[in-house]
Amino acid sequence: MVNFILYEDSKEFRRMYSDIIFKVLGDATDAYRIIEIPKYTNSTMCSLKNIVGKKIFIIDIEVPGKSGLDLARDIRNSGDWSSQLIIVTSHDKMISWNFHKRMLMLDLISKFYECEENLKESIKLAFEIQTSEEAFKFHQGGEIYRIPYQDIMYIEKNPESYCSTIVTKEREIEISQDLSTIMNQLGTDPRFFRSHRSCIINTFNVKNIDLVAGVIKFENRETYLLSRSKKKELKEKMCGDKLKV
Repeated sequence: MVNFILYEDSKEFRRMYSDIIFKVLGDATDAYRIIEIPKYTNSTMCSLKNIVGKKIFIIDIEVPGKSGLDLARDIRNSGDWSSQLIIVTSHDKMISWNFHKRMLMLDLISKFYECEENLKESIKLAFEIQTSEEAFKFHQGGEIYRIPYQDIMYIEKNPESYCSTIVTKEREIEISQDLSTIMNQLGTDPRFFRSHRSCIINTFNVKNIDLVAGVIKFENRETYLLSRSKKKELKEKMCGDKLKV
């Protein structure tokens, strides 16, 4: 479970952050949850320590009770160096590079300059970091294989056999499993989407989608396996970005 912790006093911005997380990761309640902290209290740090699972903080600098920078410092001073810290602010000049580096902040985002686009990319990166150990595992030919989720671009059904082909950034691997079996294993991870009865894509690795031609493009590959019935759902999942209509 990945926990998104929103340290933000503005209800409007908390709703915006939640909407962006939902757009990026979808309604995968088994994969993540959102925790809102509108102000700092005496029990805040204790509550944060008791949260089970990996953490991604989205922290506003100006919050009643304790500034976001002070909270970031407290998180690191508590010994937590694995949580990802995304800082959002109206005053991006306030944070020195040395402080940014010392606190191992993932990103510093202006609230009023392409906030949604920048936050979306930071959320994707933070989620990839926190789930980097997750991998698709299978047995074949007496050997155990492990393919990191982040390396998978898409998986296609072989048209003339029961097998499927996993297309990664580096190679293609044929496995003797059908797509339904594979999707059942990937199903709890929100980045995977079944674009066609014969194809599963990793939305985080999509570079561009041409909805008219039905083409999904990756870094050095593309697939035409996008069914008409899936176009609207995929468009919503990709938030309208990287789409050509």
